[in-house]
Amino acid sequence: MRFYVSPEFVYPEKNIIEIKDKGELRHIRDVMRLVPGSEVGVFDGTGMEYLGRIKDINRSSVVIDIIRKIEIKKDIMPDITLYQAIPKKGKMDLIVEKAVELGVTRVAPMITERTISAITGKAGKKQDRWSRIAMAASKQCGRSTLPVIVDIRSFEECLNESGNSDLIVFAALDKDAKPLKQILESSRPSRVSVFVGPEGDFSQEEIAKARGHGYPVCSLGPLVLRVETAAMYILSCLNYECSS
Repeated sequence: MRFYVSPEFVYPEKNIIEIKDKGELRHIRDVMRLVPGSEVGVFDGTGMEYLGRIKDINRSSVVIDIIRKIEIKKDIMPDITLYQAIPKKGKMDLIVEKAVELGVTRVAPMITERTISAITGKAGKKQDRWSRIAMAASKQCGRSTLPVIVDIRSFEECLNESGNSDLIVFAALDKDAKPLKQILESSRPSRVSVFVGPEGDFSQEEIAKARGHGYPVCSLGPLVLRVETAAMYILSCLNYECSS
């Protein structure tokens, strides 16, 4: 069993960990029904992992004695930012979950010309939800680092901040788009930015702006993929290319 703890609640000098997150407390106490003496795995989201034994469980925290630190293999994936136009309904939940499993470093929810998801007044709640989904996915897939869900941004902001990437994958339905295979060919980037549009794709003006930044527009093949499929497809291809 593996649980997340914020780094500030790891106390090496006392050789203990305190889990105070309400969701993790509920999972330990009420779902798994663990008791003092149970051995657990803990990660702090910065690359550190611990094997521990529960010392005390109370209403506000779980105290864990550290048995040992666990050596973690260094990630082989590059630093990947997924700039994802926010889709309708709950599709973003699935995208965040699968993006985390496929190795992204951060997810940047993005507002584009054709974004139709209603986020007015809900941005903070949505970001908190996606952060919790990212944490749960990290626990499940064995990641030692916790991906970041950044603030919701405009398309122009995302274009401007992604300029220092070694590789840009800007996916769009455009007759002059290059195949993804060609863009990834012989590439060993350390920093990657992936752009995926909303239902209805990026507008022609947005595609032109991407080209104006020097970004090659990328085709994902002859079939039109759903927005949630497109991100998974690109990240899967990156996994294959970077691990081969």
